Amino acid sequence: MFENDHNEKGMENTQFDSQSMNDDLSVSGVENITKKSKGKKAALAGGIAAAVVAGGSTAAYAASDTVKNQVKLRLSTPDKYYAWVTENNSKNLGQILSENYKKSIDNMEKGADAKFSLSFEPTQEAKDMLTNELFRGSSNDETKQFEDIIKNNDSIGITADWSSKKGMTNGSFGLELSGKRVTGIDAAIDSDAMDYFVRIPELKEQWIGVAMGDTVDELVGDEETKDIFNTYKEIMKDPASFLSPDELETEVNRYVGVWSDFASDVKLEKKETVDICDIKVNYTVATVELNEKDVTKLGLEFLKKVKSDDIIKGIVVDKVKAVDSEDKFNESIDEAIDDIKEKLDENDFDEDTTVTLDTYIDATGTIRGLGFSAEDEEFTMVIGKDGDNVRGEMKALSDGEEEFTAKLTADEQGKDKYSGDIAITYPVRSYDYDDDGKLQKNNSMKDAVIKFDDFEVVDKEKGYFNGDFAINVPGIDPIDFSFSTDGKKQEMNYEVRIDGTDYGKLKFAYSVDYGTDVDIPSKDGAFMVDVNDADNFKLEEYASQDEFSKFAKGIMTQVGIDDKTADELAKYATEELYDSVDSGLDIEDDDFDWDDDDLDVDFDEDEDDDRQPTTSDSDDEDSEDFDYEKYMAEFDWDSLKYEDYKDFMTEDEFKEMVEEGKKYAEEYSSKAGSSATTTKKAS
Repeated sequence: MFENDHNEKGMENTQFDSQSMNDDLSVSGVENITKKSKGKKAALAGGIAAAVVAGGSTAAYAASDTVKNQVKLRLSTPDKYYAWVTENNSKNLGQILSENYKKSIDNMEKGADAKFSLSFEPTQEAKDMLTNELFRGSSNDETKQFEDIIKNNDSIGITADWSSKKGMTNGSFGLELSGKRVTGIDAAIDSDAMDYFVRIPELKEQWIGVAMGDTVDELVGDEETKDIFNTYKEIMKDPASFLSPDELETEVNRYVGVWSDFASDVKLEKKETVDICDIKVNYTVATVELNEKDVTKLGLEFLKKVKSDDIIKGIVVDKVKAVDSEDKFNESIDEAIDDIKEKLDENDFDEDTTVTLDTYIDATGTIRGLGFSAEDEEFTMVIGKDGDNVRGEMKALSDGEEEFTAKLTADEQGKDKYSGDIAITYPVRSYDYDDDGKLQKNNSMKDAVIKFDDFEVVDKEKGYFNGDFAINVPGIDPIDFSFSTDGKKQEMNYEVRIDGTDYGKLKFAYSVDYGTDVDIPSKDGAFMVDVNDADNFKLEEYASQDEFSKFAKGIMTQVGIDDKTADELAKYATEELYDSVDSGLDIEDDDFDWDDDDLDVDFDEDEDDDRQPTTSDSDDEDSEDFDYEKYMAEFDWDSLKYEDYKDFMTEDEFKEMVEEGKKYAEEYSSKAGSSATTTKKAS
């Protein structure tokens, strides 16, 4: 949770002053020498002392990030020190990203096997509630067997096994009762050839296949879209050919370097005491202030770097082919640069508006927090450690009001194991009317707490960890999760309790292993569906009604339905399925022939003249004379009642709708005298 990116640990709340620095690098214990041997012995002692000092200082500098940081802090100008810190942290970030990216590519080359399972184990009380709800307490011979399915099964769940390697993927999804598979679906994908396969093994071993690659030209369309589509396929197949791990690290360092070179006016506050929850930490705080013109100049520097960036240029021009040539790439960048330069020449900037960036740096030179503020907007995130106490804060302010706050309070218990909580404060907005009937918006802050015990990461690469978590949100029953791992798989248990009722246990598990081969079905043995003739697909040609009926009956008898009932239900379901799939929508044009004689409508002009207009006639929004804007402006918004809208929106949404309607009415009334009314048709 709280680690240095450098060599030292446990120095987060330590800052050396100049005296301690001198004491650390001084030499003591040299004996006094007599005048007789002063020359030679003094030279020898001096040489030894110099060697000891030099050697000790060099060794300390090489071994200790704290010493390195203190030397840089004392000997460098603020901007040089800030650039050094920024670039060092950038190198660490770039290295981490590069290593993780490389691992992902290596694992893709090796192939990965992933297994997932999700199951629910209901309590007896939950089973009784379900049967009462379904059968209304009226048990008979017909319903008893369905009740027994619920009563006699301890769990219901789904499973998924998935393997992938170099664009080849196959997997299986299954439905389980009491831990036994009932049925499922197998799938396989060859993303390079764009071949897709699916089957229900309990129904038939033969695969159903679709060769999308054979029709990609017709599906994709124009050449430009086709090129983009093929490029995407190539990236997914071999991402390193577009951006290698080393290139990723280079790019991170390159563009962080633009910022560190640009930030020349830096203010340093050494040993500033920062309050983080209930601890105080001494950090060096580097502050940079930017106005609107500075931000524009920074954008110019980034564009200059992009123009000379061969990595980006190679991706955009040669690999992705988003631009036809290098000349066009340079031309587009030059146009953007010229636009910014023109803006700088005009010099029409708001000099009063500034953005302040604060960087919190610990004794090892590691960045532990960042802060941003501009006018009435503010965002801060910082983490610190004092002994075994780890604390962190994140907060956001807008227009002087608190928008969001998160506070981490954790205690380290042994190596890399933590217990504590994360408290989140967030606003809840509500609306009501004052004595004058005006809608008022009210803000109140709510607190949610995520408590964790014995949290520890066991396998970072696979994401396995241990820990118990409790989530407490206002107005919602507490939610308790328990995570555990044996190093081979990750498991999660959740006790489902709502309004004091224990419904059962929800279980989730997954595992990941690397190094596998993936088999894709052969198109020769599969039942291939022609994409261009998919409308004429006949299920009967793949599996007969008898085969499907046996499959359906097998599932029903397996879950506990008697043979006779299962046979009847299976036959009925099969007939319905095959009729709907194979019949299609065979509608002849004759079905839509109209006979004018059938239209017995008497358009008597006299009767039409005598007809009196009704309210619906005058308010008909489809008539060309209907003035929608005037109608909305003159509408009595206070006449609306929430009871009439409660099925469609919350009360807060209703109040907001009314408020917006009144605003519209006021705006329309103010401009109606000076501008023509636009007539609209309402659908």
